[in-house]
Amino acid sequence: MKKNISKSGFVNLVGIPNSGKSTLINKLVGKKISIVSHKVQTTRFCIRGIYNFNLSSKLKSQIIFVDTPGIFLPKRRLEKAMVNSAWSELKSANKVVFIHDVLKKIDNNTKEIIEKIFEIKSDVILILNKIDLLPKEDLLKKISEIKNLYNFEETFLISAKNGSGCKKLLEYLAKKMPPHPFFYDENTISDLPQSILASEITREKLFKNLNQELPYNLTVETEKWVINSDESVNIQQTIYINKQGYKPIILGKQGQNIKRIGTLARKELEKLLDCKIHLFLHIKFRKNWMDDPSKYSSVGLNYNA
Repeated sequence: MKKNISKSGFVNLVGIPNSGKSTLINKLVGKKISIVSHKVQTTRFCIRGIYNFNLSSKLKSQIIFVDTPGIFLPKRRLEKAMVNSAWSELKSANKVVFIHDVLKKIDNNTKEIIEKIFEIKSDVILILNKIDLLPKEDLLKKISEIKNLYNFEETFLISAKNGSGCKKLLEYLAKKMPPHPFFYDENTISDLPQSILASEITREKLFKNLNQELPYNLTVETEKWVINSDESVNIQQTIYINKQGYKPIILGKQGQNIKRIGTLARKELEKLLDCKIHLFLHIKFRKNWMDDPSKYSSVGLNYNA
């Protein structure tokens, strides 16, 4: 009897900040594994999401999507580490997908990034995202413009938010994966440890609820994770800030901000982890946390990038 055969490989999602990479990987995987925010450079490190596709009764394909930090011109140490992480992941990818927000112009910065990607990989796939927000006539112009500039292997029109076009993309990528045993168990959807996912969820709630008031350069760490006898989980997290003036912003009047953020983070974690969560948030001032090598290595970033 012929054995079942499998395909498995890595697909890197790249693009400029806020192009919709995190929203897309969450939609493709079918569960939230990457945080989403209108604040630029929200994704700080590479996150892997796994999707298993049945090509036939005997052929299965496992796609490992890699959500990379948005590519931009970095200035600070953390930004340099993020962008370095995005570029270094490309070299080992089986497929590279460039995501472009159709509402944005193809400016010189975008062109420079696309050209650099083509220097690393010749067979780049293009995704034009947010097609539901652009009139058909304008969308056709955008498609024509970008196709005249670059020879992409394939172009997909999608809406990461509502899922339009995603099934077609998944089937295409599943077929393109090389013959290989699955890298991950079929029940695994991400290689992100739960403690880091919990930290990321709280960071997302901070960004979304404090928006422009909140500085970009803060981080959240899960310090303790205790499973109780009733299978509920106690999670203690620390929000690290590098200026004392940020603390009252996060706390809010009579602690209303941090209470609201903690409630939202707890509810989402309960939904994701399917258990009762007791979340405790603390704020600590650490002036030079962005220069602490351990904060980089814990999420796979190169401090010396």
